[in-house]
Formats: sequence, structure tokens, C-alpha cells
Amino acid sequence: MPPDDLIGRERDVADLRRIIAGTRMVTLVGTGGIGKTRLALDVADGSAASFADGARFVDLGQVFSPEQVASAAALATGVSERGHRSPEDAVAMALRSRSVLLVIDTCEHVAAAAAALCAHLIEHCPGVHILATSRQPLRVEREAVWRVPPLSVPPDPGGHRRSGAPPLTPERALASEAVRLFVSRALAARPGFELTPANTGAVAAVCRMLEGVPLAIELAAARIRVLSAQQVLARLDDRFRLLATDEPHVPARQRTMRAALEWSHGLLSPAEQLLLRRLAVFCTWSLDKAVHVCSFGDLDPGQARRAHTWLVDKSLVALDSVVGSERHYRLTDTVRAFAAAELAAAGEEQRVWRRMLATAAEWYEGLAERLSDRLPWEERLEHIRVLDHCLDNTLQMLERAVGACMVEEGLRICAALRSYWYVRDLHQPACRAIEHLLESGEGAAPLRARAAAVRAELMLGVHGPEPAETAAREALEAAEECGDGAAAGIARTTLAMTALRRGNAEEGLGHGREALRLAIASGERFTEICSLGALSQLARSRGDDDSSEVFLTRSIAIGQDIGDRWCVARCLNALGMLSTRRGDLDAAARQLHDALQVFVEMELVPDIARCTAGLGYLDLVRGDVSGARRQLSAGLRMSVASGRRLAVAHALEALGDLAVAEEQPERAASLAGSGALLRESLGVPAVHAEALLAEARSVLSDDAAEKAWHAWRGLPLEQVVENALYFPTPRKPLPSLLTRREKEISVLVSQGLSNRQIADRLTISQATAARHIANIFRKLLFTSRSQLAEWAREHRLDP
Repeated sequence: MPPDDLIGRERDVADLRRIIAGTRMVTLVGTGGIGKTRLALDVADGSAASFADGARFVDLGQVFSPEQVASAAALATGVSERGHRSPEDAVAMALRSRSVLLVIDTCEHVAAAAAALCAHLIEHCPGVHILATSRQPLRVEREAVWRVPPLSVPPDPGGHRRSGAPPLTPERALASEAVRLFVSRALAARPGFELTPANTGAVAAVCRMLEGVPLAIELAAARIRVLSAQQVLARLDDRFRLLATDEPHVPARQRTMRAALEWSHGLLSPAEQLLLRRLAVFCTWSLDKAVHVCSFGDLDPGQARRAHTWLVDKSLVALDSVVGSERHYRLTDTVRAFAAAELAAAGEEQRVWRRMLATAAEWYEGLAERLSDRLPWEERLEHIRVLDHCLDNTLQMLERAVGACMVEEGLRICAALRSYWYVRDLHQPACRAIEHLLESGEGAAPLRARAAAVRAELMLGVHGPEPAETAAREALEAAEECGDGAAAGIARTTLAMTALRRGNAEEGLGHGREALRLAIASGERFTEICSLGALSQLARSRGDDDSSEVFLTRSIAIGQDIGDRWCVARCLNALGMLSTRRGDLDAAARQLHDALQVFVEMELVPDIARCTAGLGYLDLVRGDVSGARRQLSAGLRMSVASGRRLAVAHALEALGDLAVAEEQPERAASLAGSGALLRESLGVPAVHAEALLAEARSVLSDDAAEKAWHAWRGLPLEQVVENALYFPTPRKPLPSLLTRREKEISVLVSQGLSNRQIADRLTISQATAARHIANIFRKLLFTSRSQLAEWAREHRLDP
């Protein structure tokens, strides 16, 4: 049986699956090491198929303050916090229309904040069921508390003798869940181990002394590699007497857990003890990075590698996953907490954190340099995935940087990860980290200026144009004072974008041109691409599509030169929209599909939503109403899932454009009004929405247009989305939706000709005629030839 198999919880799992199906909130409660997380994961694995959107895991074990709870949930569920007053709102909006089981693990140290998040999601997300783990109930209304019991252990032999029960045999011992777990883990440690009449009593005694606590049993069983069951029992007994406490407020299982960990630690060699406690600074690690950080003093690199192998072998270090070409490892939460206490007691905590921050700053800066130069896409993508996997490490280091007196290293990390924050839409946590570091007042002036410029750039997507402009001007002043052209280029790019948002294209053009000059002079390729993107948007806002295309084409060339397909895809997406407006529909289709392929490969939901909306506009221009509906609906759904209000506003306005094309002015105005409300909440102008309202007023009376504009603004967002995704029958399909050939065929259908007769009349194949008629039906949303015939006669199409 594999070591990761859940043993002795079969009935618990079956019962919990039934309970979760009919209960919105279930909390698994029990002491540390009792197996809450493993039980929750097994229950979720079996229950995921019952939820349309499966199950998601939120680990609060790495959360250090109540304020980080909702942000951890946002990161775990792929929800962006950009543009929200609170991360709770972002998560709730993204999950509001989804059917999902949310597993929230290790809540006890942030119980109040976890309870508030759970209550918020239960109230606002009817399809969300929550399975939480904690050492105490969360006290959420209608919470079902499931106390996770210890595994069953063999009966005490003294009691058996008094009752006349038969002696404990291996077969009877295996009826105990704890013994089955011990034997399974002992087999993993020493193949060939078996329960015999000679060792059954010792194994049963170990399981009883560990009170059926799974983690303690696993740690004890791991020692079977070098000790007999009788030796394990003897050492365990000694350790428990030494470390036991009589304090009444400390639960017995906590005392047992502590004893098991202390005992396990005592069996390690000095090198293994050194490495274990130093590994406590990692959430996850590769062997090379761990050796580099942890090898100092009495632990050299060779010893560290050997000790790491033994810690894996002894089940204290677990394989986390394989990312790219590297294996990553982790400590369980309980072992990590124990190791962290040992690290603090040894007086090494600050030194190890400082080494980790210094190593990370050097590694991230080297990575940033490689990413700015020519690098094959697969290698670049692998680096991004490693950064994804180590994100908890990164955010934790940035939290620790000030306390470890390593502000400069923290700022270096933030600046080096500038493009990564963008790729993964991590504006919110990156902004918070940089703000905290800058508030310390430490760090060299050029580095502070660059970090401040990156923060201003990220703020535009989080806080809107006004705060971003203020921050960018401050960063620009700091950059100019210390002569840092690279930082000044970033700040100028942000000022160009804030001017664009404020409708001041001329001012933005000046900043954009200067940003481009500074980027070229400093060799900052990513800033060069960003400044060209800003110039492209500014040109488009002035109606200068030719210049916009030139800037985008230059950006694509740079992206291709350095091997960054994400930058290329972003530009192709914008170029596809431009080609659509120009009527170059074949080019638009190629550009948008090429961009979408990259976004899907990288699992970038906001970019996928934006590109899908572009394809919807393309279908709309082609006259493919059903295609436009499908694409724009998908774009709205993905925007809601991303939790980004501005993206939802864009998607609603895109559906408003579709409503205009379908001659549904009231619907267009309602969609526009809802989009404008979202923009107003973010302090962003609603230019597109107001243009849609003007379109509606050209058809409707002022009163009717105003009424439609406000019709959906008082509704909950989920109701607005539901309304937006319900498409009424168009009032009047327009002839302009059809090509010249399709109009010609429509006339022939109205004259009663069959497909064969139409093919003969137009000298085309019968299959071609059928394909044209199918396209006509799709564009006009017709289902019969009689509908088409009547429509062609009504519009008096020319024969």
C-alpha cells in the first residue's frame, strides 16, 4: 500500500461525503497531527465530481496575519484582487455563480478572519460548499463541526486479562486502524517488515502510547529502518517521560505530539538536525537552493546533501512536486512548526532568513537578466512555472525582509520580478510588499527609485489613475535625483498611461516618447515594450490607427527577439482588434488565434477573456451573430471568474455593442449602465458605456433610454450577469449581416429554388450552396427556409 494512502478513515470519508452534499459548511476539528488535512483532501477528491467546478484548496498555513486570509483564498482560486475594495469581494464575485467545494486548511491561528471569509462566501455564493480544518470550531452560522477522532488502537492487555479476553495476535492487532497505519509506513521504511507474534505487543504498545495520532505513528514507524519495534517502544517510553507535562490546559495529544517530534528529532545526526531546523524558512524548495541557503557553519554543502537524502528517507521531508526539471520538497506543517521553534532556540533564525533573502535577490536578479535577453520560450516558461510554485516563498520572504534588516534585498526582489507580477496579475500583493519595504526608509536611492516606479506602474491596475499618477511623479522625481534612467522610464510609462486614462492624449504622448527614449538608452527591453504599448494606445485614442500599428509591430519584434511569447501575444491581441476595425478580418483572425494559443498555454484567465472578447467583435463584424454571442458570453464568464471588475465592465460593454448590432437599444443601454456603474466604483471614466447610451438615445426617447440605463444598476451583479447572458430574439436581422453572395442565395431561396437548382443557377457545387445557406441561418438565427424566404421578401432584396 503506498505511503500516501489514507488508512483507517474509510467510514469518516464516506460519512463526510454525504454530509458535504447537503451542508454548506463543515469544519474538521482536532489536534495537530490528527490527520485533518489528509482527511479533507481525500474527502474533496471523492466529492469534487459532485460540483460542476470541482474542488479548490486554500492553505492558510503560510498566512501570518488575519489580513492575509482572503488574499490567500484569492491566490489559491486564481482570482485577481485588482480593482476591489477588499479581496473578500474579489473572491465572492468570482465564486458567486460557481459550484465548487472550497477546502480551507489550517484555520486555527487566524480563526476570526477565516470565519468571516467563510460566512461571507456562504452568504454571497450559493453554489459554494466549504470544508475547513481547524483546531477549534469557527463558529460560523449553521456550521457542522466534525471532530476528527484518533485512529483506533488495540485494547490494553491488562484489561483483556481481567475480562478473560484472548491474547493479542497479529490478526487481531490489524483490526486496529493505528496498527494498520504503522505496518504500512514501516513497510515503506523497511521492505519486508511484517507483524509477527514477537513484535505485535510492542507495535500495539507504541500505537497506544501515541494515542492513535497519525503523524506520531508515521514518525515512529519511520524508525523501523534502523530499530526494531521493541527498540522503538523503549526509546519512545523514555522520551515521553522526559518531555511530558502535567499542565491541565495542555491536551494529552499535544503532549504526545510534542514528544513524538522531540524523539524523532533526537534520533537525527547533528547534520540532519542542523538542516531540518534551517529548512523551516522554506515553504517549498529545490535541493540546490536549500543547500545554498543552509550550508554554513558546521554544515558544509556535502553534508547538507547527504542530510537531505536521509531526511527524505526518514519521512521528515516530503516530495512536493516536480517543476520543470527540478524536484521540490516541503515539510509538513507540524514538522515545520517544530523545526522553526528549534531554529529560534538555536539563535539562527535571523541568519538563515538573511541568507535566504540574499540568495533569492541574487537568483531573481539573474533570472530577470536572462529573461530580458534571448531565451527559448520553453526555458522561459519553465522559469515562470518555478516562480509560480515558489510564490509562497517569495511573498513570505518579502514579509520578513524588514524584520531581518534586509530591505535592500527585498526591494531588489520586487524590482527583479517586475514582469512576473504582470504576467501572473499579482499587482495587489506586489504593491503591498513594495509599500511595506519603502515605508522602512532603508535601501540605496537608485534601488528605492526603481521599486517606487514599479509600484506606481502596478498601482494603475489596482487603485486607478489618480493614485498611480501621484506615485509615478514621486518615483520620477526620485529617479531623476539619482540619475536612474531605467527607473525614470518606468515612471514615464505610467504617466503616459494615466494621462490616457484622464483623456489627455497630448500629455501622454510626451511622457510616452520620453519613456521610450529612456528605455532604449538604458537597455530595458520590457520597459521599451511597455512604452510602445502606451504609445500605441495613445495613437488609437486619437484615431491614428497607422501609428498604433507601427508601435505594436515594433513591440512584437522586440518580444520575438528576446523570446517572450507573452509580450508578443499581448501585442497580437491589440493588433487583432485593430485589424478588425480596419476590416482586415483574415489578419485579425490569425492574430487573435495566435495570441489566444499563448494565453491558454500559460493559463492566463484575464488575457484569455480579453482575447475571447476580441474574437467576439470579429464575429460581430463578420455578421456571425451566434458566434459573437458565444465568444462575448465566454468573455463575460471568464471576466467574472477572474474577479476583476474592470474586465467585467469591458465584457458588459462588448455585449452592449452586440445589442446595438441586433437593434436592441434598451438592452444595449442596460448593459452600458451596468458597465458604467462598475467603472464608477473604480474611479474609471465610462467613455464606451456613454457612447452606447448615445446610440440608444438616437433610437429611443430620452426617457426610455434613461430608464433602460438605470434598469439593471440596482441589481446584484450575479443578476446582471444572468440578464446579460440571456439573449432575446433579435427584432430584425439586418441584410448588412450577409455577404453579396449570401444575399443572392437568399433571394433564390425566397423564389422556392432547391439547393441543386441554386447550384445550377450560380454555377457552384451543391455542397457550396448548402454551406452558404447554413452560414445564413447562423448569422440571422433562422432555422428554416420559410423564415429566410419571408425575410428576403420583407427586405426586398435585389434578385
